[in-house]
Amino acid sequence: MRILPAVLSSILLMSALSGCIGGSDEHEYEFNGIEYDPASPAPNFTLTDQNGNDVSLSDFEGKVVVLAFIYTACPDVCLTIEASLHNVNVEMGDEEDLVILSMTIDPVRDTPEHLLEWTTLRGYDWVHLTSDDHSHLSEVWTSYNLFVDEDHINSDHSDHGDHDDHSGHSGHSDMLHQVSVLYPDNTTALLDGDHDMLPDDNATGWNLTNTTMSMNDISLNYSVHEEYGHSITGINGVDSPDDWSWWWSLYTWNSTGESWEESAVGIDEVMIMQDTDHVAWAASNANLSYLPTPGSDMVCYNMGTHTVTNHTQQINCENAGYMWTENLQSSDHDSHDGHGDMDEDEMYEVGHNTMTYVIDKDGKKRLIFTGTDWSTEQFMEDLVHLLHHDSGADTAEGHSGHNH
Repeated sequence: MRILPAVLSSILLMSALSGCIGGSDEHEYEFNGIEYDPASPAPNFTLTDQNGNDVSLSDFEGKVVVLAFIYTACPDVCLTIEASLHNVNVEMGDEEDLVILSMTIDPVRDTPEHLLEWTTLRGYDWVHLTSDDHSHLSEVWTSYNLFVDEDHINSDHSDHGDHDDHSGHSGHSDMLHQVSVLYPDNTTALLDGDHDMLPDDNATGWNLTNTTMSMNDISLNYSVHEEYGHSITGINGVDSPDDWSWWWSLYTWNSTGESWEESAVGIDEVMIMQDTDHVAWAASNANLSYLPTPGSDMVCYNMGTHTVTNHTQQINCENAGYMWTENLQSSDHDSHDGHGDMDEDEMYEVGHNTMTYVIDKDGKKRLIFTGTDWSTEQFMEDLVHLLHHDSGADTAEGHSGHNH
């Protein structure tokens, strides 16, 4: 969402006023991003930008630095992150102490020449970094606790949207389809389907919904209209009321925009592997921001103790004062079994990276924004605070009270 200059001016004005009423409020500010506890020095690096110039993190001493990890061949989330950073760059372009850096995780294809062409085409005028020394770039990723899944990055995504040949599903036998559910009380479920359970030809959203509910022992109430087909009236015993105060709405997953979209057609007209790979059912009176996204592995995280809590629903997690966030711990590492502590020395496994760092004026990692659905407005609120009202991170002893 693009924030108008007037809105940004209001953010700055309110931040300035809050600092004048009742003295400093810097220790009362609640960051929207996940706050490091304690903050830690951001590792320095020297890489090459799209213009062929050497750029070091230390060049920006005394500035707030946004650091994102992307690659130009990424078909989805990187594009969303870059678009969000473009909004920030446009709205906060007058902030002399704000720097945005995007670092590639695909140096083979993202040469300086390619980055220049790519950024020029899109009007992205902030620094984009790469290196012809891939081992050096890999060391930088490691220093920022990243494990880059190069097999994923170098795989061919070109056939993801090619659904012309559905004469047989042997090529999709291990394909995962999911059905997301959002109940009226904002509790959720993300249910795994099975491609092999669908018809060989012309599988519909109803086929996916019905088989997935059955596989997961979820009861399903529905009616069948002669003209409009199947209509869901109840899921797992939660039935829509006769007074139509709320109803079950159908959503389909847009893999290009990485978002749920309300379906303009009935469930029998949604074609799986043509229109979408995943469907969702949401109570019309629920908060759609809670609707789980396909493939997500969400956990409730306590930044104060660096542990995953036992909350399994987003609304309960946030009501308890914790952060509902993507689980970035790799299940391949023994230290992660049982959702153990997530500390500074652990590695995050990424395909196309979903972490965006914010480094404060003292050169310390202060915030992480995970995923792609963070609010640009809230992101800028945090930047405004760090730019104009922050006196540095608390010490390790005094920072334990900053739970988010």
